[in-house]
Parts: sequence; C-alpha cells; structure tokens
Amino acid sequence: MSKVDLEFQKLCKKIVDEGKEYENKNRGVKRLQIPSYTFRHDFADGFPAITNKKLYWKGIVGELIWFLRGDNDVKYLNENGIKIWNKDAYNWYVKKYKNNDPIEGQEEFYHKNDDETYRMFTLEEFSAIGKGSVGQNYSVQWRNFNGNTDQIKDLVKTMALDIMSSRLKVNAWNPSETDLTALPPCHSEFQVIGVPLEDGNFGFELHWNQRSVDTFLGLPFNIASYGLLAKILEQITGCKALAIEGTLKCVHFYDNQYDAVTELLKRNPNTHSNCEVEFPALANVFETDIDVIFNEYKISDFKLIGYSSDEEIKVEMLAPTN
Repeated sequence: MSKVDLEFQKLCKKIVDEGKEYENKNRGVKRLQIPSYTFRHDFADGFPAITNKKLYWKGIVGELIWFLRGDNDVKYLNENGIKIWNKDAYNWYVKKYKNNDPIEGQEEFYHKNDDETYRMFTLEEFSAIGKGSVGQNYSVQWRNFNGNTDQIKDLVKTMALDIMSSRLKVNAWNPSETDLTALPPCHSEFQVIGVPLEDGNFGFELHWNQRSVDTFLGLPFNIASYGLLAKILEQITGCKALAIEGTLKCVHFYDNQYDAVTELLKRNPNTHSNCEVEFPALANVFETDIDVIFNEYKISDFKLIGYSSDEEIKVEMLAPTN
C-alpha cells in the first residue's frame, strides 16, 4: 500500500465531512474549508508520491530546481516543457505594465501593430514567447531575501556545522514584498529539525508551514516537492532525511473540484506500492559551491523508482489572483 495516499484520503474526507462552504472573494468561487491540518509522512514508508491520481513529477522536479537556482523567469520552465507558472507570469506582466502605451525601453513587452501603435500581449501571445518574470517569488526569497541573504546557502552551511541548531529556517513570506510578486507564497516557510540517531549520527525532519492549501491540485505537488527537497538536502549534507511534516492552514477544495474529490475518495489507497526517489550523487557541499550543484541538476536525472498510479483526474486550474 502507499501510506501517503491513506493520509491524503483521510484529509480529503475530513474536509468533505467537516468543511464549511463560503464565497472566496479573491477568486469569486465557493470553497469548502477546514481551518487547519497537520500532514506527516515518514521516509520509512517510501517517497511521498500520491498514487490515487497521477502525479506531475516533471513539473515538481523542474519547479524545485528553478526555486533552488534563484530563478524567477519562466524561461527555464518553458524550455523544459513546464507551463505551470505561465498564467502567474502573465498576471504579473499585466500588473506591472498595465496599459497599451509603453514607455521608452519597454517596447519588447508589447505587440507592435501595423499602424505603429502598441498593445499588450494576450495570454496566448505571452506564453508563446516562453519567458517572463513572476516577480519576487519563492526563488528570490530563498536565494536573495531582501537583496542580501541567500537563505538556502546559509541553511546548508549551518546544517553541516550544527544539525541540531534551532535556526535552520527558510522564509518565503516577505511582508515588504508580497505586492511585488505574481502570487504571494502559499507555503510560506520551512524548517529543518535535527534528530540524534541511535548510531551516533544525525538525521532531520523537514517541516513546512502553508498559509493556504489548494488540497486537490496543489497539496500533492507540495508534499512531493518538500519530500524531494529533503532528499536533496540529505544528499548534499550527509544528514539522513527522516520525515516531512506540513502545518496546513485554510485547507480547502474549490467548488469546481467537488466531483473530482468524490471520484478520488472512491479509489482504493491500497492499490499501489510505496516508491522511492533516485538521482545522481553530486559533489559534496564541503567541496563545491551549492550553485554549481543546483546548476548541474537535470530534470531527467530524478526518477521515481517503483511508481505507479491511477488515472489522472482532470480539474481546471483557476485563474491566478493576488
């Protein structure tokens, strides 16, 4: 059986049974929501890849590498066939440029008409370009917080020096910059917590906080992403990843997901076996700067070994909003 599916179905059922429906003002749709939930997965039960609906593994790997590189332009994602941030990039483009009359130096961000006038790109035209910033997103906050703090580099160095430190935190929620990004971060921070092992070595758990949780579409993605981040930290620091745990707030389904949730809950969480993640060992962090390590990662290098799943349950992703 896949343990992560048992826990995921438990959460979904709790929302269905106990959730309160209300009108979400940001998106103009209804949401069924519970206030909070704690989601935990131990790596002794395999890698946390949901199997009761197909996981978008390529997108999970590509996005995480993008974050770790400190890249906030969707060019890298699009070059690898990953379109999940294009709507957010377009949302940021519209918010940033706002009108059809570009100032000098901004012409490349507009379509030039035959009569020499300009207009803003449509979403389709913008996506076809295959590049564009999303503002001060996770990538920027993780690697260049307030323009001067590389939180990931600091995290890795401190893990190597003192895995039992209570200061192993990375914050994506920057109050001074929540208006300077396409979408304020939903998973707002994470912390590495050291655990002494019986053999005298040390392991760690990775705990993340999430201010808002799109449970059906987003959470399986988040769970696998933080699971992969934990395994990457394990590989470059030598400390064993033991578990991940998410403290989830505003945990919801959107009303266009209700039928999909019903279908998911009909599926047997015991159908598929646990899987594992595999990727090449790279240079130890003591010998190589982490930028070199992250730039060497290729999406295709990351494999889910023994993974199988039920069919995809298609649900339309709602338009991005601030």
